[in-house]
Amino acid sequence: MDAEKKCFDQQCAKFTQSVLDMDLLHRLFQDIEDKGTSSIASFCFETIGAMVVILDRKMHIRHASTRASAMLCKETEIKGRDWFESFVPEKMRERIRKKCYSCFQDFFDTSSSPMEIECPLITLQGERSYCWKIYPLKIAEEGIDALLLVLEDNFGPRCLDNRSRKTEEKYACFIKNFEGIFFQADPFYNIDFIAGAVQSITGYKDEDFLSGRVNWVNLVHPDDLSSFKQHAEKTIHIHDSSGEHSCRIVRSDGLVKWVNIHFQNTLCNDNNNVTIQAIVYDISNLKQAEELVIKERNKAHQYIDAAGSLIGVVNTDMKIVLVNKKACEILGYTENEVIGRNWFDTFLPERVRNITKENYQKIIAGEMVPPPFIENYVQTRSGEERLILWHDVVLKDGSGHIVGTISSGEDITERKKKEVELAKAYEELRSLDKVKDEFLSNLSHELKTPLISIKGYSELLDEGALGYLNDRQKKAIDAIVRNSTRLKRLIDSLLFLNIVNAGKVKYKFDPISLKELIDQALYSLDSQIKQSRINVECNVSSYEPIIKADQDYMPQVLLHIIENSIKFTAAGGSIFIDAKREADCLHLQVKDTGIGISQAQLGEIFKKFYQIDGSMSRRYSGTGLGLYICKTIIDAHGGTIWIESKEHVGTTVHITFPVY
Repeated sequence: MDAEKKCFDQQCAKFTQSVLDMDLLHRLFQDIEDKGTSSIASFCFETIGAMVVILDRKMHIRHASTRASAMLCKETEIKGRDWFESFVPEKMRERIRKKCYSCFQDFFDTSSSPMEIECPLITLQGERSYCWKIYPLKIAEEGIDALLLVLEDNFGPRCLDNRSRKTEEKYACFIKNFEGIFFQADPFYNIDFIAGAVQSITGYKDEDFLSGRVNWVNLVHPDDLSSFKQHAEKTIHIHDSSGEHSCRIVRSDGLVKWVNIHFQNTLCNDNNNVTIQAIVYDISNLKQAEELVIKERNKAHQYIDAAGSLIGVVNTDMKIVLVNKKACEILGYTENEVIGRNWFDTFLPERVRNITKENYQKIIAGEMVPPPFIENYVQTRSGEERLILWHDVVLKDGSGHIVGTISSGEDITERKKKEVELAKAYEELRSLDKVKDEFLSNLSHELKTPLISIKGYSELLDEGALGYLNDRQKKAIDAIVRNSTRLKRLIDSLLFLNIVNAGKVKYKFDPISLKELIDQALYSLDSQIKQSRINVECNVSSYEPIIKADQDYMPQVLLHIIENSIKFTAAGGSIFIDAKREADCLHLQVKDTGIGISQAQLGEIFKKFYQIDGSMSRRYSGTGLGLYICKTIIDAHGGTIWIESKEHVGTTVHITFPVY
C-alpha cells in the first residue's frame, strides 16, 4: 500500500506541476481561504510534497504547506508571521522584498510565466539556497491580493536537471560565439574534436579535420613547423603539462595568419590514450600592431640616437628603461649594461646620490615639480665625473598617474672649465683695468698741475703782457698755447672717463641757451677755424627754446663735435650748424663737407678708443674717446646722437635735446 501511495504521489506531483496554471492556482487559493487545511488545495499540496507559501500584501504568511512549515519552523502554526523578517537573511531582505512587491503592480502580467529568483532561506538546518517561483493571485470581486510561492531546493534532482540544461545551453552559446578554436587531437595531430570559429580562422570546415582530410600540422607555415613541433612535443611527452606557442598557419585560400596555440596534455580514462587539447586564437591583428610598434620604436631609437644630447627614461623604481647612444658613450657602458640598472645608485657620485634620490622621490610622488634645468654630476665607468645640464619632464599614463621621467642632458664639463678660466681671466682684466684707471687718474692729476702753469704763462706771453715778442717768438708761443689747450682737453677726457668708470659722474641740469653754447664753442675754436681756412655758417637762432643741460659737460660735447668737423674738413670746405624744434625736442645738426665715414665704420665710431684712422702713420690726431664721451653725456641728458655720412661727400651729426 505504501509503495502504491508513493507511486501515486509521484504521478500526482508530476501531473499537478504540469497543469499548474494561473486559473487553477486561483481556484486552489479560494479553496484554501474557504476551508483552510481541510481544503482540496491543501490536500493537493500535501500530496505532491510541494513547499508552498502564500503571502498577503503585507508579506505576512497566510498559508504554508506541511513540508514548508516543517522546514522553516518548529512551531506548528507559522500563519501570520512576517515572511521576510522571519526567514530571509538580512543582507538580501530589502532587495527580494522589492522584487516581490513588484508583482502587485498593475503592469505585471499575471498570464505570463512566474517570476523566478534564487534566494537563501533561514531553515532549521541553517541557511539553504532555494529557487522561488512567485505567482501573483488577484481576485477583484473578492478583494483578495496575495502571492503564492513555490520553493524548490537548489540541490534537488529537478533543480539540478534545470541547472544542467542551462549549463549546456550556456556552453553551446559560448562555443557558438567563441572567436577562437577548440580542438582535441592524438599525438600525431589527427583531430577527433574541433569547435569554434574554425572556418573563419583556417578557411576549412569542421568536417575537413574530423574526416582526416586535413591534419593540423598541414596548416603550420613551413618556416614555423620546426619550432611548432618542438613546443608541441614537450606537451605530448609530459603528462598534465601545458605550453603556449605562436606561429603562422596557411589558410585554405593561401592567406597567412598568426595564431597563438595553448596546448594541454590529457590522459583519457577510457583507453589510457594520450590526447592533446588546444585552444587557438587569431593574433594576426595583434602581430601587425606589434610589428608596427617595433618599427616605430626602432625609428624612435634612431631619432634619439641621432640626437646630440643624452636621453634617458627612469621609472618609479628608479630604474632605467630607455637610454640613447650618446648617454652610453658618456657613461662608458653598453645599452644592455645600462637598461634595468638603478640610475642613482649606479651612475651618480656618492656625494650627490642621496639628495638627488630624495628629490626624485618627491617628484614621483607629485610633491615637487622638477626645475626646468639643473646641473648634476654623473660618474662614468672609469670613475671620471662629468657635469651634465639636465632638463627633466614628468611622464604620466592615460589616467594621469606619474610613471617616471624622461631626461635630456648636455655634457657641459669642458664648457664649465672654459667658463671658470674665462671668469679667472675676466677678474685679472678687471684688476688690470682698475690699475689702468688708477694710473690714468694719477697721471691726469699730475699732468694737469704743471699744465696750468704752462698754459697760463704761455697765454700771458702770447698777449704781450710780459714784453714784446718778434714774429718768430709770437709764432712759437701760439703753437705752445694751441697745443697746451689740446693737452688740457685730452687730460680732461681721461679724467672724465675715469669718473664714468667709477660711477661718480654728477650732473647739474640748468636751463641754458643752445645758441650760447654754440657761440662759446665757436669762440674757443676761432683760431683753429681761421688757420684751417674753413667757412662756418651757424643758423641757430637765439629765439630757439631753452634746453636742460649741465653747464660744465654740455659745452665739451659741442666743442668736440665742431672740432671734429674742422679736423676732417679740408681747407676751403664748409660747416653748417642748424637747429629746429621737433615736438618736445630741439634737433641740432652739424654738417660738414669733409672726408666722410664709411658705412662699415658708422657702427663702431661711438665705441671707446675707436679711431677712423687707427694706423701708426695716421694723419688725424686723437685718442678715440671724444665721440664715446659725447654719447655718454647726451644719454645722461635724455637726448640722442647719431651720425649720417658718405665717404668723400661729408658727415652730418644729429643731436636731440629735451626742451626745458
